Amino acid sequence: MFAWTDHEPQRGAVLRHLIIQHAGPERTVLVAGPHTDDLIGALVDGGAAVTWLLRSLGDAERAAAAHPAVTVLAGAAGKLDPADRFDLVVATDGVHRLNAVEGEQATAAELLDRLAAAVRPDGVLILLHDNHLGIHHTVRLEPGARERDDAAWYPIDDHDTQRPASVEQLAARLGLAVEEAYAVFPEPVAPTVLVGPGLLGEVSSPLRARLGTVLSQAFAAAYRGRPVLSDPRRLVRRALRAGAEGAVAPAWLVIARAGQPVAAAGGHALLVGDVHGVFAYELKVVGNVVQTGVVSPLAEPEERQGLRRITEPAAPGADAGYVLEEHLLHLAATADLRRMRMELAQFDTWLSGRATDGLVSGPVALAGLADVLVTGDGPALLPTRWEPIEPVPLAVVRVRAFWQFAVQLIVSGQPHPWPVTASAVDLTAVLLGMVGRGIDDAEVRAAVDLHVRWETADHDLSLGAQQARRLHLLAVTPGTASVDIPGYRELAEALWRQRYEASHLLAMMEWTEQIIQSRDNALSKMDQQIQFYRSGPAGKTIMAAKEAFRIARRHGGRLLRGRRGPADG
Repeated sequence: MFAWTDHEPQRGAVLRHLIIQHAGPERTVLVAGPHTDDLIGALVDGGAAVTWLLRSLGDAERAAAAHPAVTVLAGAAGKLDPADRFDLVVATDGVHRLNAVEGEQATAAELLDRLAAAVRPDGVLILLHDNHLGIHHTVRLEPGARERDDAAWYPIDDHDTQRPASVEQLAARLGLAVEEAYAVFPEPVAPTVLVGPGLLGEVSSPLRARLGTVLSQAFAAAYRGRPVLSDPRRLVRRALRAGAEGAVAPAWLVIARAGQPVAAAGGHALLVGDVHGVFAYELKVVGNVVQTGVVSPLAEPEERQGLRRITEPAAPGADAGYVLEEHLLHLAATADLRRMRMELAQFDTWLSGRATDGLVSGPVALAGLADVLVTGDGPALLPTRWEPIEPVPLAVVRVRAFWQFAVQLIVSGQPHPWPVTASAVDLTAVLLGMVGRGIDDAEVRAAVDLHVRWETADHDLSLGAQQARRLHLLAVTPGTASVDIPGYRELAEALWRQRYEASHLLAMMEWTEQIIQSRDNALSKMDQQIQFYRSGPAGKTIMAAKEAFRIARRHGGRLLRGRRGPADG
């Protein structure tokens, strides 16, 4: 394929970690489709003999120049010699870019068969397979994307009955012994969260609360600023409650072996990685205790915007609990102000206990209510990505946490007891008042500035984007849509809220005008009566009598009190 490129390789530290685990010296590796140069370099540095198949001639020439030790093949999957077998076959870009315009187009099932056949006895296949029922397809709102994207020139055939539509069908199609199978989130092109079979569908697992937070953060980062049909976080939360996250996962990752599976293979329950770099860690349950472990450390320390990347994430070890923000959203929807006050007071006490001389250090300084798990022993911090280098004033940390929750209450469109609150700042003041705290403009601006610094470190915002973001966050009102993911559904709900508020304001204006008009009419009538009485003899007589009565009442009381005094003595 001339004048063509697929150079949009898949990213993600979790895939790199799993692939490197199965590579090694003197092992033959087939990499099918576009992948990152870092992965290819890591395989070569580990002593593997790598063959790289790319359908684009330009990409193949670039790869051959960048990796002289790699055997590069240009063409479709048919370019592979049927007699060639490999110790490791890597196809984490899927099979949709293994066809080319030259020759007959192979179906997805035929491409899967070809990859499975390339695995030698006791060899391993690592394959990522796109799920057409996945959340990323459900929320996608990109008209004409296939015509604009050169990499998607071959349309996905939804009517192909041979294409595996579930992880079970995929395993059956490959005909290999599947050792590990993961649900991939938030999207196939940049997976950062892998959910293992020990956690999929297990609604009673101690990791469920952590899974919800991790997926929410992953989708927020992946879909930031991208127009979608609906906020994917809302859909994934519903799937988690139903134990159906595996059915709606954007993709599945299978690690299959040609032969008998290794008895010691167990996989990871929850693997979380960074889309940039190689950092990855796992969450697992040992007994009834949740533990974290870094499986791929950062190559070097990373500091941005006065923040430091956390290299050793900690997780609460309790086996039960709930995410504070989710619980507060439920209490707000049911208008349970007493319990809301208790939860917020508990969080405020916990946060104050982490301060020293009015300053908060470490990841707690950037913790919002969504980053706190409430256990039987009290609140505990969930794994976070950044921490400030210098301590942050406790008041700023508290205001930011309450302000974030106020923004979430407003932009989510969910019911709460303060629907007519003017802005997120006013709602923050209400929430802080529930725990006996005050607020001022300087603390609000400092809290928003801290939040913008965190977003800049996480998403590399430009100076212009930082200023626009700061103004946007300070202007959140009841009619504001989502501040991070512009979902069409959320925009429609925000528009409805704006019209609803406007209709109420118009009705109040009309009612106020009617009241004012009614009072004006009554005052005019009274004024006419007063003028009538004052202008004629009868009116003057009545006014004089009223004045005489007033004077007599005042002086008569004094005389009566004077007479009673001596008699009583």
